[in-house]
Formats: sequence, C-alpha cells, structure tokens
Amino acid sequence: MSTDWARGAERFKPEDDCPLFSERLEEHIVGITRGELPNRGRFCGNCYTPMSIETVRCAHCQTSVQDRTPVGAIPDAVVDMLRRQRKTESNWVNGFAYLGLVLAAVFGLGVVLGVPYLRANLLPATIVYGLLLVVGSRMLAGLLGGYWGDRLGYERARRALRESWAELVEARDGGTGARR
Repeated sequence: MSTDWARGAERFKPEDDCPLFSERLEEHIVGITRGELPNRGRFCGNCYTPMSIETVRCAHCQTSVQDRTPVGAIPDAVVDMLRRQRKTESNWVNGFAYLGLVLAAVFGLGVVLGVPYLRANLLPATIVYGLLLVVGSRMLAGLLGGYWGDRLGYERARRALRESWAELVEARDGGTGARR
C-alpha cells in the first residue's frame, strides 16, 4: 500500500534518455541560484553531476574521469537550461489551473442562469454559485493544472531541454563527439 502511494507521489518522468539533471545536479543548481551554494567544486565533465574527489566514474552517466576530465564549475548554459525548464513547467501548470478557474466560473454561471428557479431567486442562486465556484475551481484547477498541465509542461520542457543539451554538447565537443 505504501509503495502505491509513493509511486503516485512521484513526478511524471517520461523515458526519454535525456542525460541531464540528476537529482544531485538539480539540487546543486537550485542551491546556486538561491545563493546557498557556490558554483565551484568537482563536477562530471559529461553531465555536470557533482562528484567527490575520490570518484572515478560519474554515478549518473557512468562516464569515467579518464574519458572526460571533471570540471570545476557548472556552465552557465546548464544553469539556464534548468531555469527555462522550470519556467516552462510552471507556465503550463499555472495556465491550466487558471483555465480550471475560468471553467468553474462559467459553469457556475451557466447553472445559475440556466435553472429558472435560481435565476428568479437571488439568495439560493448566490449560494449555489458560491458552492459551484469554490468546489469546482478547486477540483478543476487541481485536475487541469496538477495533472494535465504538469504532464504537458514537463514533456514540452524536456523536449526543449534535449534540444538545448544537444546544442551544448555540439558546441562543447566541436561536433565530433570527441572526448577530452
């Protein structure tokens, strides 16, 4: 039972083989943007996941330090990729949540104006509309924003992330795919 709940609580993650943003890297970038962590240390030369001094193979992408020398800082382009990913996800979630609010308001008005008794009696119409607005907006905003907006936003953000990552690798490796 607890595993079902934990599975439901996980963030939707498509199988897209996108090499970026291990949990450690994402946490580190968030710490950098908040000013809590410095952008220096030892990071995988391939995926920029933080590594300890003793590490000889990246835990995220399995790249050996002999294949690609670790770097001392996360490139600004990678930090910007996470910012853009999060902004895209946020825009989709918020947009769908607001759509849920609008739909609840329109549906409530439709019910109040469509039922002759409610149209003729202000107090019951106000109560019904208030209930429909409160309950409907909460349910629709949660369903549309929290489910559909999250999925669509995540998929769109990952697509853009994969494109940005490919451009970064192309620029970093000079189009040859060569390792340093």
